[in-house]
Order: sequence, then C-alpha cells, then structure tokens
Amino acid sequence: MLEIWLTVIVIAIVIEIATQVQLVTIWAALGGIASLICDICGVDNRIQIIVFFAVTFIALALTRPLVRKLTKNIRNTPTNADMNIGKTGLVTKIVDEATGVFRVTVSGADWSAKSVDSRIPRIGDSVRVEGIEGVKLIVSAV
Repeated sequence: MLEIWLTVIVIAIVIEIATQVQLVTIWAALGGIASLICDICGVDNRIQIIVFFAVTFIALALTRPLVRKLTKNIRNTPTNADMNIGKTGLVTKIVDEATGVFRVTVSGADWSAKSVDSRIPRIGDSVRVEGIEGVKLIVSAV
C-alpha cells in the first residue's frame, strides 16, 4: 500500500498546486500522509483506509471554515469591468424577453444585461449598472 499512499499524496499535492491556493485537496494529502505512516508501522490495510478517510474528514471539518474566511478576498479580485458599476448605460437591443436578457452600451462597450427586478426595459431606456455576474451586467432603471 506504500505506493498507493505515495501516489495519493503526490496527486493531491499536484492538484493543490494547479488550483492556486484554493485548498481543494490538501486534506486528502494529510490523510495520505497519516495512512503512509500507518503503512510504515505495519498497520492492517483496512485500518489504513479508515485512517485515510478519518484524517481527511477531520482535517476538512476543522480547517475548512477558517480557510474559507482567509481565502474569501482572494476570489473577489476586482477587474476592469468593475469600473462600470455605478455608471449609466443605454439599452440597445432586447435579446430574449423570456429570460429578460438585453444588450446595453456602457462607456462605449456593448454588454449583455439583466435587470435587478426582472423588468425588461425598452430600447433607448437608460439604466444604471448595479453589479456584474460573470459577463452579464445587472442593471436598474434610471
């Protein structure tokens, strides 16, 4: 089982490095290390598997809330598009009335948009950018 635990540890660490501080698999690496130690000490394979899952789960349960709190600001990195929040735009096209999607021009750039209150404005109406979700502006009537 030594090779299996080394493989689990290496794969977990590689995935962790690839996700750039998202702390996705670090707990599995800790579980793998604990199981590797058990294997070196001659513990039964079934116990090693139980130790792997127990350590992984306990590490996750104890540290995940703290990790979320610490990495919260990392995920909300402002972009150039955030400069449009608070600006006024002009509705140029209704794309889909059923989903409430329309096009807006803000600062010379064309955007897909949705209304904060699900109302569909008319072409030529002015709207204010309240936020951005993905590549879609969230706007309100002016």
